[in-house]
Amino acid sequence: MAKKFPLQSLLDLSQNRTDAAAKKLSSLKVRWQEAEDKLNQLEQYRAEYQERLRLALQRGIGAAEWRDFQAFLSKLELAIRQQAEESQRCKRAWENGQKDWLSESGKFKAFDTLAQRHHEVESKREAQIEQREHDDLVTRSHGKPREES
Repeated sequence: MAKKFPLQSLLDLSQNRTDAAAKKLSSLKVRWQEAEDKLNQLEQYRAEYQERLRLALQRGIGAAEWRDFQAFLSKLELAIRQQAEESQRCKRAWENGQKDWLSESGKFKAFDTLAQRHHEVESKREAQIEQREHDDLVTRSHGKPREES
């Protein structure tokens, strides 16, 4: 009977940690993509609003309308800067998550390699035992005197 891999609990723990790191990495990627999408929407809205301002300036606008455009564009620029910072934070979190996943994955691969080696050694050992038992059986069966009829 094959011996159980002595580090099986560590292999299982490592697998669980690798799976958890992969799941976290996936959610971090989603958060980063959402932040990028929001940033792109804000930048697109700014471009549209700047086009509206350009058209308004062509037809002529008053001082109050000009101040409103400028105030809104200032708030929009602030929102874009903040969203760009959020996007960068999300990107850094994803990069750190990727490092964590790579680290956990490396540990798992090391334990898995040890497990594979253990199973190979155990398989060879079992094959040797079976061969020895077979040889003993053959030796015993050939060593018996034949009955004469």
